[in-house]
Amino acid sequence: MRAVTAEDIYRFQFPSKPTISPDGRHIVYEQTIVNKKTDSYETHLWLADADGQSRRRLTTAGTSNTGPVWSPDGRTLAFVSNRAYGTQAWLLSLDGGEARMLTRFRHGISSLAWSPDGRFIVGLVPTGAGQAAEVFADEVSAKEADEQISKEHQTWKNGPKRYDWLYYKLDGGGLQQDRHRHIVTINPATGAFAQLTCGAFHVFEPTVSPDGQHIAFIANRNTLEQQYFGGQIYRVPSAGGELELLYDGLKVSYLSYSPDGKQLAFVASNVDHKMLFLIAAEGGEARCLSESFPDTLTDLAFTDMRFLKYAPRPEWSSDNKHIFALSTRQGKVEIVRFSLADDKEPAVAVIGGERAIFHFSYDGDKTFAIAYSTASHPGKLAAVTLSADAFVKRTLRQPTDALPTEREAFFPEQEIRLDDSNDELMSELIVVEPEAFSYSSEDGWQIQGFVMKPADFVPGKKYPVVLDIHGGPHSMFCYSYFLQMQLFAANGYAVVYLNPRGSSGFGAEFTHSVHADYGGKDMADLLNGLSHAVGQYDFLDGQRVAINGISYGGFMVNWLVTHTDQFVAAVSEGCISNWISMYGTSDICPEFIDGEFLGKTDWETLWKFSPLAYADHVKTPLLLLHSEDDLRCPIEQAEQFYAHLKRQGKVVELLRFPGESHGLLQIGKPSHRQARLEAMVGFINAHVPQKTE
Repeated sequence: MRAVTAEDIYRFQFPSKPTISPDGRHIVYEQTIVNKKTDSYETHLWLADADGQSRRRLTTAGTSNTGPVWSPDGRTLAFVSNRAYGTQAWLLSLDGGEARMLTRFRHGISSLAWSPDGRFIVGLVPTGAGQAAEVFADEVSAKEADEQISKEHQTWKNGPKRYDWLYYKLDGGGLQQDRHRHIVTINPATGAFAQLTCGAFHVFEPTVSPDGQHIAFIANRNTLEQQYFGGQIYRVPSAGGELELLYDGLKVSYLSYSPDGKQLAFVASNVDHKMLFLIAAEGGEARCLSESFPDTLTDLAFTDMRFLKYAPRPEWSSDNKHIFALSTRQGKVEIVRFSLADDKEPAVAVIGGERAIFHFSYDGDKTFAIAYSTASHPGKLAAVTLSADAFVKRTLRQPTDALPTEREAFFPEQEIRLDDSNDELMSELIVVEPEAFSYSSEDGWQIQGFVMKPADFVPGKKYPVVLDIHGGPHSMFCYSYFLQMQLFAANGYAVVYLNPRGSSGFGAEFTHSVHADYGGKDMADLLNGLSHAVGQYDFLDGQRVAINGISYGGFMVNWLVTHTDQFVAAVSEGCISNWISMYGTSDICPEFIDGEFLGKTDWETLWKFSPLAYADHVKTPLLLLHSEDDLRCPIEQAEQFYAHLKRQGKVVELLRFPGESHGLLQIGKPSHRQARLEAMVGFINAHVPQKTE
């Protein structure tokens, strides 16, 4: 066994999106690996038997084969691949033979769904405002298509860009062209298609009604709002026709039809707390199924071991009596069941334990295919059969109620492993398991924390500490493998990480409490948690503590070093230093700041909460690490802080990563992810004093 290194990033595998076949015998899934030679990633499809007896790789061509969906008869897979003509829909018969290209859209296609009767495939295609989807002419070769795509990209990149709408950029997508994703239906036999929607709005999550007559989808047609973070529910006839607005209340993120086609289930955000609702298929009054459910829905776990994320749509039982969804709860992500038959039947967790489930597929009866991570394993796939004996009722918890710290085993106990991702690598590595603890903070609120010992831990010895702060702030540290923390442990550090107020998974009041109080009681939670950990664990050296954080965590690092001198080193990544400039430069602002600051966005208020206003107080050595193409927290945030600190003679460094987005932590180039980790550890090593006995 050996300690983990930053270079191990090249060996991790990222399994995702297990999808059960209609007959329940097979499960198709994605596996993403690193290609060290090209310094990039490749995603291919694999097919596993549901009984775990065998698996085989389905795709070899291209570098991105994603979003597989089964035909209703289970004989064909439709998926999206970049193997030719940009990104197109392809069909692969499981009876044998090569994959067949189905589409030739000039600007690609995404979000495939098969109609229940197999007559058509739905997809989303970028089109110009009010224009028809463009296709490559029959005589254009794959090489010529690639040349045209490259030329068009360069022309766009190097040319002037003029906008008259507010949200014109997207982190990871860059400055946006005047194109919007719209619904097309495609004949799987001929490739002929029909476009059903158009206009200056994006369509998300098309889902076909069981009778094939309608396609429901999410769209936000308000050009003054960010379209990528929820909208309203519409439907359109699959044969073409007028759009119908079905729901325009809270912002909707995910939706699905009931098997009988009479209802739609959807997840919507009550500010930052996500809840489950029902409406009739024709629209009308929405009914909340999770009113008394204590936890937020979907996967809000924070980790560096994800690559592709998919919409966690609600899944229905075939008898229309239950709906299943992912739920974020107290360091875990589990699958919960809601009842439609009995309003008094409480929601129950049906698959859980100390893990973070990030995708699942359901056969409508008793079998699930799940993708999950644990504190000791980055990602694996399994088939699980429901057991009523293992259901766990989740009850409402007040913020002052004690948090459990006892271990929770997987439930149900039995599952069938479907893949072997990461097993060989993990058999070589020393993995440090975290220990959970709970402590009392401001207002008597109970806060969850975790501590990791150094990989070379020796009882009786004290170790320097890294306090890690998650992003969001509405995310959650969890029982999930985190390479960054394992690397700190491998380099002789104990790691403390906490879920302060504002984190998800501890109730709506807890999540919302940080609004208009960034750097207030959330900061107190962090300092109180560190103090508690040092008092509880005698191997923590409270005099040698460094801090690290990304995004909101980067803001908090900046805030802490301007308000306390107790840390010996700090790393601030993808940070915020000036809320005034952030308001006008981030891809999710002004809407994000309006919400987080409860509409109090006058310059005086924003400046009061800006670390830059207190830059002259900094005494802690600071590394500012930032991606140059970060549009979520633009690099000017780090540049401002760096310039002011450097001008004042502070100990500060700026590390810039070209071509990277805010997602460097999870999807950056492997070489950049390695360099990032090595820089963080190296900077802290250089500034943490050696222990003098």
